Amino acid sequence: MKSKTNHYLIAFLFTVTFSFCAKSQIAITNLSELAKIKRGTTYIAMKDPSSEKSKAYIDVFKKYWTISKYEFIKYTDIEKYISPENSFVTIGGYETNVQFTKQYTNGSIRDGINYSHTHLYLELWTCSEKYFKSEKKNKVFGRGSQVQVARIELFTDFRTLSDPDLLFQSDYDGEGHIRNWGPGILKNYLQLLMSYLNKNKDHGLFAGIQNKKELRNLKKETLYVPDYVLTKFNKFTGNESKKHKEEKIFKHYNFKYQIIPTAELNQKILADETPFYYLIYVKSSTDKYVSVINSSTGEMIYTTYQPMSYNIKSKDLKALQKQIK
Repeated sequence: MKSKTNHYLIAFLFTVTFSFCAKSQIAITNLSELAKIKRGTTYIAMKDPSSEKSKAYIDVFKKYWTISKYEFIKYTDIEKYISPENSFVTIGGYETNVQFTKQYTNGSIRDGINYSHTHLYLELWTCSEKYFKSEKKNKVFGRGSQVQVARIELFTDFRTLSDPDLLFQSDYDGEGHIRNWGPGILKNYLQLLMSYLNKNKDHGLFAGIQNKKELRNLKKETLYVPDYVLTKFNKFTGNESKKHKEEKIFKHYNFKYQIIPTAELNQKILADETPFYYLIYVKSSTDKYVSVINSSTGEMIYTTYQPMSYNIKSKDLKALQKQIK
């Protein structure tokens, strides 16, 4: 049986909406809040900051979070720090409910069906001024009182999409529920996030990125690919126990690449002084992102977005090869 605290966290950090948010693996918006963030303290929330599993992630934040002062707190303590000057980094998300009135199958008409899209992400947010100006008695701080400044999409297993509470019950390593995660990958995400915030410009990756100068380096250099990329998702059953055949996925990619365990990739990002490039594939509900990241700077030198696509495909690598050429 789930605790009342877990139910509260889901309600607090998760929202249900009826319209799609902007699609991007990393999005920056509401930059009018940036001055407030820089003046105040950013509270980075996790299940237990004193956990041994959290230590590597905390070390990364200490080194690469440069936009403001910061402190590490428990999710259950967030309300203690709600104030106009404070900002927060949390794992949150939203669910989009979609309804069809009719469904046509083999020429026949069936009653309408309902389904939902769940998106989970690492999020930087502030507290809305309207919340503090409100004179309502017993007012409750919730998702509607948050102002999102940045979000980084997370690729979780299907079990977590069905039950996001798993993330709040887990240590900060995600306990295997998050694919594009680890201290090394977090390092690059924070580098990219700090770069975007320092430019003080809204940013979305919907249109894609092609840094042609750096992409040309992949004619000679090895592209590292985390092994989770080969996970095969069955959109009808949610089963993720099968794997794509490597030779099928990479049949149109004629440059050097190496499949590498995700844990090993994270260690390599943190340890290697020589820059290298690696592939990140993110399935966010029914949306797909394929990106290439510079391990030294965190820069995304390539990214594409595809709606209603669930698995990595050979044509994704073929498109990347075309840009490299």
